[in-house]
Amino acid sequence: MEVTIPANTTATMYVPAEDANKVTESGKPAAKAEGVKFVRMENGAAVYAVGSGTYRFQSTSPEIIK
Repeated sequence: MEVTIPANTTATMYVPAEDANKVTESGKPAAKAEGVKFVRMENGAAVYAVGSGTYRFQSTSPEIIK
């Protein structure tokens, strides 16, 4: 997912993932991305606090069976 957070604001991002270690931001581990802070896992999502800027999160998550 790609998101842009306006200048002088912050946001809480919920990225669907079964493990925060499987989440990347702009191709590198989200834990090492500038402006990104891991907060917790919650209901199948990795939760991050992010500052202003543009972010490209990607994760591997289990296939949803209907």
